[in-house]
Amino acid sequence: MGKLGDSGSAADSNLATSWVRSSSMALNFPFLDNLEPIAPMDRLHTAVGTDSESGHYLNPVYVPKYLNPDAFPTVAGKGCNCSMPTPENDKIECTCGKNGAEAHYTWLKTVPVSGTNNYTLEPADITYRGGDYWGPKTRNGLVAPADALPSNRYPNQALADHVWPLPASAQEDRIAIRFSRYLDQVHSRSEECDHISKECTVPCKPGDEVIAAIGNVRLNVKIIKAFVGNAVQVEFTPSHGEETETTACPMKAVCSAFRYCKPDDGPCTHLKDKDTHNWAGHLVRKHVCPEGTKACKTVN
Repeated sequence: MGKLGDSGSAADSNLATSWVRSSSMALNFPFLDNLEPIAPMDRLHTAVGTDSESGHYLNPVYVPKYLNPDAFPTVAGKGCNCSMPTPENDKIECTCGKNGAEAHYTWLKTVPVSGTNNYTLEPADITYRGGDYWGPKTRNGLVAPADALPSNRYPNQALADHVWPLPASAQEDRIAIRFSRYLDQVHSRSEECDHISKECTVPCKPGDEVIAAIGNVRLNVKIIKAFVGNAVQVEFTPSHGEETETTACPMKAVCSAFRYCKPDDGPCTHLKDKDTHNWAGHLVRKHVCPEGTKACKTVN
């Protein structure tokens, strides 16, 4: 993209709306969403007001994850172990691992082996900045003002070697950036961990300590029992705060991370706000279990 993540790009100006030539409207996509947009008020250039710091005003830079998308993203397979030439042998020697039927990659990156004259060639993802091939590396996409480069230096290339857009391809083989970005984003999502990918899951057994994702809540839990159908019983210790008295809470009490106050008879209930004033008269609010209840020692 010409500017850092702009929807319009001079690089696509010579391409038709559809990258497949057709006389019909079936392949005409006037809109194609970016799967990872930036909210308007979260953009760095939307700050309003004067700078609170004295001195020269500097702007930080945010580099979008798919600034340089790969139209055919596939990085699977083993690389090679290589050694540099020596006075006795002026040839580069490489030993490459056995690649299975799933192996397929286009780009390789050189990784030196520290303390030796060897290096490895590893399959690389050229998506900038979501991949691992191009530099410079950013921290979550943010670049400090004093470290920022001109927008046409992401990814960084030697002036004599500069090619744009990347990867280099014949004009007839090019795909518009919005299409290649979409393909790249869909491919990345397909490689995320799920409950069926062998590379992403391990069997759970009683006693395992894991992180449970329950809705938008993340809890450190212990596996109590595993059931068929990807179901498990987990146990965690709620945040008791200032509660000193605890009690046992069975599963039938339907307690949770937010409802862990157990009465003598009945299901768990939620915390209650308790407002007091300190010595300066300022309001102090605490969250405590209601009167007549005790905090759960553990929750299942």
